[in-house]
Amino acid sequence: MKNQLLLYLLFISWFSFGQDAQKIISGKILFQENTIPDVHIINKNTNQGTASDDFGVFQIPVSLNDTLFISHINLEKKEAVITEDIYAKKSITIDLQEKVNELNEITFERSTGIFYLDKQYIKSPTVNAKTLNLPYANTKVEKDTKIVNATLTSASVSLDNLIGALNGSKKRKRMLKKLTYEDKMLASIRRHYTDDFFITDLNIKQDNINVFLNYCFKKNIITLFKKDDKIKVTAILMRESKTFPQKNKTELSLLQKN
Repeated sequence: MKNQLLLYLLFISWFSFGQDAQKIISGKILFQENTIPDVHIINKNTNQGTASDDFGVFQIPVSLNDTLFISHINLEKKEAVITEDIYAKKSITIDLQEKVNELNEITFERSTGIFYLDKQYIKSPTVNAKTLNLPYANTKVEKDTKIVNATLTSASVSLDNLIGALNGSKKRKRMLKKLTYEDKMLASIRRHYTDDFFITDLNIKQDNINVFLNYCFKKNIITLFKKDDKIKVTAILMRESKTFPQKNKTELSLLQKN
């Protein structure tokens, strides 16, 4: 009897310690130094999850050495371990990278006839300054990478170099614009159907509605909704709700946004 009582007390002490060791930390999601909303964060150790708000901010309960899984439709997935420093400060900042989709290499082969001659076996004559014995044959021309070339009498702008310098910032702006557009369209779909439709008809919890819409994203619901094809959108939502993984017994519990 004494041994059973001792084991019971040890179990209670261990359980209480485990509960006290968990803290709620605050975090921020960034992409190219811009905050990103509707990014999903899941604690892989506890199956608890949440999503970043309109300012890219989220809160989630963690313990030391827990692993957070971060995902977004258009960004690379990432994992972050709760270190002692993060656990003590109760704060974490997570930078995400653009998702890169690689295409398989495709080789096009051209059919040849009996009179076809492969160019690799035909050596063409080389015509350049050196073969023509021109005076500047051995002169090397250095590539000019300056955007603005200035002389004593005038200044000129290199359009090629200027475009190259602006391409990086334009690409980032296009990516951010795409992310913002898709998030706004998913929000419009949610407003159109109302939360009551998702909760009552599809049996989706209110805190899981955004996650469910992202789950349906690849089914082309944004394009169909924009074309005002609400019947197809409704059919997709109803079909996908039956296989939505958060509806099983190990469902991820999303924290309510503040």
